[in-house]
Amino acid sequence: MFQISGTENAGMRHRKKVIMSRRSSFGYSSYSSHSYRSGGYRGRRNRNKKKKIIIAVIIAVVVLAAAAFAVWFFFLNHGNQESADSQSSGQTSGQESSGTKESSAETESSQESSSESSVEESSEQPDIKGYFDENVFMYDKQGYEMFYGTDEGAVQYAEIVSGIKKTLGKDINVYNMVVPTHAAFGLPEKYQAQMSDEKTNIEKIYSSYSEDVIPVDVYAAEDQHKNEYTYFRTDSNWTGLGAYYAYQEFCKVTKTNAVDISTLSKGSISGFAGSLYVATKTDANPKGNQELAANKDTVIYYNMPGVDSCYLLENGKQEEQEVPLIASFAEGSNAYSAFIWGNNPYMTVKTTQKTGKKLCIIKDSFGCAFAPFTVANYDEIYIVDPRYYEGNVLDYIKKNKFTDVLVLNSVMNANTEIRMKEMKTILS
Repeated sequence: MFQISGTENAGMRHRKKVIMSRRSSFGYSSYSSHSYRSGGYRGRRNRNKKKKIIIAVIIAVVVLAAAAFAVWFFFLNHGNQESADSQSSGQTSGQESSGTKESSAETESSQESSSESSVEESSEQPDIKGYFDENVFMYDKQGYEMFYGTDEGAVQYAEIVSGIKKTLGKDINVYNMVVPTHAAFGLPEKYQAQMSDEKTNIEKIYSSYSEDVIPVDVYAAEDQHKNEYTYFRTDSNWTGLGAYYAYQEFCKVTKTNAVDISTLSKGSISGFAGSLYVATKTDANPKGNQELAANKDTVIYYNMPGVDSCYLLENGKQEEQEVPLIASFAEGSNAYSAFIWGNNPYMTVKTTQKTGKKLCIIKDSFGCAFAPFTVANYDEIYIVDPRYYEGNVLDYIKKNKFTDVLVLNSVMNANTEIRMKEMKTILS
């Protein structure tokens, strides 16, 4: 059950030697002597001593056994305690480690959350307050037209476009492009909520045709590029770049290849203060809105190769004249007129293309920046503005065997009663 240490064994051997020496001193000269065997005084003394010795030995053995048992029990319990402590320490260490990791993870999560919160806060739009200057809504040093169109207006406009298709018949493709304004992409939600939704109104037009009119939806394309210079700050129109993205969508619908804008040479006219700036110029404010005056635009136009001839009937003139496609000399508040000389009764462009196709564009001012790009896709382009055109446009289209017609207006004009009356004149 237990073992005695080497020191304790040595002690027992020492005690045995002492006993043996004492027995020898008592005269045990010979184990064969009779006196030893028979007892007497010496025998009684020896027997008494022997009893004492035996008792002492027994007591010593019991004491040693108890001591050994105590030592064994101590080491056994101490070892188990150390093991338990070690396990407990390991568990505690693991818990502490786990707690440290969890704490670290929580800290990292907190830091990430704080970082994300910081990013979100930094990406929020500044709290800029908009205001009206006359009918122009001003926000962040830019002018906007606020849109208040209705479903009823959208349906009426769709009926007019459907009437064009019905008159022209099945052999001529009629496309309709409704252009969103800058407000749809430039104003924050708090001001978007104060006007009609342009996207919804445009979709209402596209879904309300009574004839086989082909819609050209450019809203998504303009939205995708809204952080680029696609709309002017001081004018209600889009830039040449904004018109190009719409032209790309037109080419997708008509299944033709769009010219690569990077291959085109371009020119620019700086210091453009457009129609929105002019609209704020009143008797009370003769110099117009000062924020717009300090934030003027640059008109960038693109030179299209392949123009064979270009004839324009200019407002106030009786005869058409041959002109370049781009009026690069335009300046000041008229700089947007660089695109096809602005809004005039009509322009006829003949190209060097051999496509067998001819396009008539019935437009408002947004069509000015759009029209030049179509030189790459048609043999002839006839550009008409119903506000100034006199005569029957649809008869002209049929007589001259046009293959395609594009009706292009901004969503503002598509929902304006006066524009609808102008559009109806081309049906008579």
